Amino acid sequence: MKSSSLTEYAKRTFFEMMKDVATSIPGHVLAFDPDTQLAQIQIGVVRKDVKGVEFEPSPLIEVMVNFVGGDFAVEHQLDVGNEGFILFSQRCIDGWMTTGGVANNPIMRFHDMSDAVFFPGIRSQPNVISDFENNGIRLRNKTGKHYVWLKNDGTIELKNESGEMTLGNDGSFTGKFTDFEITSSTFTHNGVNVGETHKHVGNLGALTSPPTT
Repeated sequence: MKSSSLTEYAKRTFFEMMKDVATSIPGHVLAFDPDTQLAQIQIGVVRKDVKGVEFEPSPLIEVMVNFVGGDFAVEHQLDVGNEGFILFSQRCIDGWMTTGGVANNPIMRFHDMSDAVFFPGIRSQPNVISDFENNGIRLRNKTGKHYVWLKNDGTIELKNESGEMTLGNDGSFTGKFTDFEITSSTFTHNGVNVGETHKHVGNLGALTSPPTT
């Protein structure tokens, strides 16, 4: 009985200690600065105090946001309310945020909520992507009305409010945009330059010949 009580005491002590060890947790954006790419993030799970009373954790400030890539990056809009996952570094990252590389460790803190990184894109069920297509990769807006879609069959599809086009894997090009503009001095169609330097022979306002270089 005495051994059992000691075991329960040890478990309870470990449990209380682990409450202050930050690892990872979902959250959402409160504010975002596109110049610094730092955000204010709200933790998405309530906590309980020593009396068992639930409370909303304080916002995390100056949180680094993950954008995929290195010398080439995927840049995307980040809005208030966007969900994601928060990871907490096992060491202080203040020095690394300032210098990069192998940085000094100015404060000896471990698994602290001050050392958070936000990974946008993890979604709760009420916010899952609508009309999700499990086919290749698609860059799209929330409604799915604007997108660039690389399909797994090799075709490419583009769509916005003015129309839709598809580039086939055989080089074919179909579709129509009601408002489509290309600015180029060397744009060609069927081997003929139809860019800004091309000319037509004929009278203005009347039928003309095909474009010439």
